[in-house]
Amino acid sequence: MDFKNTTRNILFLSFLLSSMATFAQEIVPERCATDEYNKMLLEDYPNMMGSKAFEKQLSKQIQLNKVEQGAIQGATSRRMVYTIPVVVHVIHNGEAIGVGPNISDAQVLSQIQVLNEDFRRMIGTRGYNINLAGADVEVEFCLAQRTPDGCVTNGINRVDMSATSTSWSGPGGNTDTVLKPATIWDVSKYLNIWSVNFSSTSTLGFAQFPEGPATSDGVVVGYQYFGSDDDPNVTIPGDFNLGRTGTHEVGHYLGLYHTFQGGCAEVDGGDLCADTPAVASSSSNSNICNTGNDSCPAGMVDMVENYMDYSQDSCMNVFTNDQKARVVATLTSAANRPTTLTSNVCSPLASVNDDGSAQIESIAVADCGYSATASVRITNWGTNTLTSAVITYDEDGGASSNYNWSGSLNYGEFEVFNLPVIVSTPGNHTFNASVSSPNGNSDSRNCNNDTNATFSVNPSYAGTGQVHLTLNTDGFGGETTWTFKNSAGTTLYSGGPYLDNVTINESFEVGDDDCYTFTILDSAGDGICCGVFGNGSYELKANDNTVIASGGEFESSETTRISTITLKMNDYFTNNGVSIYPNPTEDVINIKLTNGNDLPDSYKIYNMLGQLVKEKQINNSSQLKVDASSLSNGIYFIKVIKEKASLSLPFIKK
Repeated sequence: MDFKNTTRNILFLSFLLSSMATFAQEIVPERCATDEYNKMLLEDYPNMMGSKAFEKQLSKQIQLNKVEQGAIQGATSRRMVYTIPVVVHVIHNGEAIGVGPNISDAQVLSQIQVLNEDFRRMIGTRGYNINLAGADVEVEFCLAQRTPDGCVTNGINRVDMSATSTSWSGPGGNTDTVLKPATIWDVSKYLNIWSVNFSSTSTLGFAQFPEGPATSDGVVVGYQYFGSDDDPNVTIPGDFNLGRTGTHEVGHYLGLYHTFQGGCAEVDGGDLCADTPAVASSSSNSNICNTGNDSCPAGMVDMVENYMDYSQDSCMNVFTNDQKARVVATLTSAANRPTTLTSNVCSPLASVNDDGSAQIESIAVADCGYSATASVRITNWGTNTLTSAVITYDEDGGASSNYNWSGSLNYGEFEVFNLPVIVSTPGNHTFNASVSSPNGNSDSRNCNNDTNATFSVNPSYAGTGQVHLTLNTDGFGGETTWTFKNSAGTTLYSGGPYLDNVTINESFEVGDDDCYTFTILDSAGDGICCGVFGNGSYELKANDNTVIASGGEFESSETTRISTITLKMNDYFTNNGVSIYPNPTEDVINIKLTNGNDLPDSYKIYNMLGQLVKEKQINNSSQLKVDASSLSNGIYFIKVIKEKASLSLPFIKK
């Protein structure tokens, strides 16, 4: 008998029976986690939606709006259409735009289009219906055209968060504690929508009900369900591929409950909308649009077409009049539900001729070693076609370098490119970059010129000679194995499976200037720590007992890269005391070395615009004397290069 699997099955069955007793109506995998989120938030925000206090206030606002609407209908004017400004945070892992979580602009735009079709009951689209209870909610959505600091944007904020996490939780977890605080825009001016890679495959999205905390307000949608496959420039497979997850979650954000709230008994008033029939449970997540079903005895036919049910996307096309009344009351009374009446971020800024913006997309750091490559996005927000610009960059505010970009970008277009590789040092660093001289002119807007991002370089254990492993297995040691490989992928050492609850000690011989990979695996996919099956662990140490890595709480595997590469390149400039003289100079600049026998590889000279004006390979000591006579008077930088490292020194030609 497989005791572990049997134990798991018993635990799962107990959990399932408990869940069925508490949530009898929920018989399908969780699609929307908003109710779970609301239950958690109500503990600290007892007056937000989900409370009697909120519903009492909203009911008053609904009645007030009905009185005002009656007065409007008696006049010649029509009701106001509300427009909500939106920022979409595309959270990705450094993929190219259009790949995986880094969804395309077209996919984002298709989602905004779906929201407008659905909330406006737009004729000729999937959002139109002929249901007698169906309503034009008279709410529209616009992508923001201004950032919180007043700069121009297209309303799509792409953020590489892979250095922190490659997947994101449902309610609570790292989505609330890490992602939102790092990316959220002012919720009084923007509806924040995050497109993410969820950790759980069963969660499509969740939203925060009105009057909750401002620090986490907004909507979160799995990137696989964001936007519409109807758009010819977008491909999204499956039954939830038409953008209705976004519509559903924005409905929650605007004050709507699930139509199946409270079940047939409509406990606590159900969804508090009289024109949405009571239903026993959410509609199936299957590809069947189960119209004509009446799940509550002597009730009305289930409104499976309602956006606040769980039907497949192609089935949904209805908001009702009572749902509309809740949405309008929410917009007119709840905090942090912005419209263009209270927010100007959808109004375009005054146009300018030359405006380049820079943003760091990602920083790729070598698994072992010290090289880092920054990927930068340059965007043209000027009316003139952008054909050239200078990117100035540095690490930790040190000596800067210039990169001369050239291309052809019309207004709103962008290009992503890699800056030259830099050689860093172990530890945490900040990479800074800025754009200047668009088309050789002054930049008309400075608010979008500067960008920075942090990155980390792992330490090297050069000279350690050995790496030592201590492994404590859990109660199922037979599931644990490991490998230790060199940079060529050759397995040098391996171990497991083991007995239960034992301690294993191993030592691995290592050489200098290599990159080793230690991988620990668990065949059951639940790691070796921590829980009912034991508290296993592992630890890797260098010869001097420095801890390289430790752990045990993983799923199927965990990998550690171990570098023994020596930082020879930075040592070169430290040990050789590289300097230049005379400075200022009229005709010759000399490169001086403490150790004149260890020559650098080459030098390059740049002017103040970052343009390369001279370069030369260094093959003998006579080439350390640099002819500067042909240079015009001014300030220059000479970059001395050794292997992949360099040192830039300024000098004046007079």
